[in-house]
Amino acid sequence: MINIQYNHPDIRVEISEVSKILSLPLKCSVISHVGKKEIWSCELNDNSWATYSNDSIFDIKITDSNNNEVLYRTYNVFEDGREIDKALYLYCKSLDNPKGVAIGTHDGEFGEWVSAVLDEITEVKLIEASNNQYLELMNNYHNKENVELINSLITTDGKDIEFFEGGKGYTNSVKSNVIESWESEPINSRISPSISINKILDKKYDWLHLDIEGYDGEIIRAINVDMLPNFIIFEHNNLSIEDKLKLEGYLMNLGYNINKNNNVSYLAIKK
Repeated sequence: MINIQYNHPDIRVEISEVSKILSLPLKCSVISHVGKKEIWSCELNDNSWATYSNDSIFDIKITDSNNNEVLYRTYNVFEDGREIDKALYLYCKSLDNPKGVAIGTHDGEFGEWVSAVLDEITEVKLIEASNNQYLELMNNYHNKENVELINSLITTDGKDIEFFEGGKGYTNSVKSNVIESWESEPINSRISPSISINKILDKKYDWLHLDIEGYDGEIIRAINVDMLPNFIIFEHNNLSIEDKLKLEGYLMNLGYNINKNNNVSYLAIKK
């Protein structure tokens, strides 16, 4: 009677004939999985359906016309996630007390690392440079004992650098061309202090997640080789073709296998 499918690229909710059982119209709400905030909603009646872009991590809530909760469908990484999401989760499960670092976490509402961190199967440093996004990140993860929160820009050398932010800081990077290609709102910049990636990776971590808008390749190549984690997820869609090929060659020469079955991020694994 109520069918919810977490397909990619859309979540689809289908309602058959339910008026003999439930008080219509039903309200279908898309809820952020981490912050539990309503993102979007619509009304559904008999033999109707709705879709919403499956571009983050969402729960689905169905209520009747009297606001009684009929169904709450919680996101599950193994049923609803992509292969790259499942890979990081399983990797953490296979290790004894794994530790990781996620750089460019935004507000913490999405990312391949989210499920593993929420389920507390890994310790992690969550790092975000935008002050606005970091405040949301704190709201979402401040009560997690397995999380260390860091509000800082991470660079190859730890020097001051120009940092670009669009809108409310949702898009941000040290690469102005990347921000300009994504952002329709005014772009602001400031000279920002930073922390060196090799200061952040002060020991051998098990995994590294990068979402830093075109800066991923430079950061990975700047890491001391003996400190490179064996499991690395990096965003490739904002890298130039030249930088992407250079990074792939660098990692493969170090013994990494690269999984390219994702249109945004690649997974590099070294056994």
